[in-house]
Amino acid sequence: MRSTRDFLTGIITGVVIGLLTAPRSGKETREKLKDEAGKRSEDLKDQWEKGVAQAKEGFEQAKTQVNQYTEKAKEQASQYADKAKEQYGQLKDQASTAYNSALAQKDEVKDEYNAKVDELAGSAKAGVDNSKDTFKA
Repeated sequence: MRSTRDFLTGIITGVVIGLLTAPRSGKETREKLKDEAGKRSEDLKDQWEKGVAQAKEGFEQAKTQVNQYTEKAKEQASQYADKAKEQYGQLKDQASTAYNSALAQKDEVKDEYNAKVDELAGSAKAGVDNSKDTFKA
């Protein structure tokens, strides 16, 4: 940036010195300086406008890319959320199945326990009745 500025300053200085040392009258020199200054200011204005247009174009490209990346990120997040929901549903179903199985096993164990208690109670009663009969005789 600095070398470009120094280069332009050198060119402008050379043009001014060339115009001032040229064999012309003061009026002609002033007119020539005025014309050259007008041309240079137009050139600078054109360059400025080109720079602004390039900056706007770069901004729009960057904005477009950011929007594309944002959409892609949203899409991926949505996919991950869908996968998570699906896995959650599967795990929920598995847990529900395991819970229901555990309840069924609990009921089976309870029934077996009660049957065994009833059997032992019946055996005990039979033993007591048998003992009563033995003592009566």
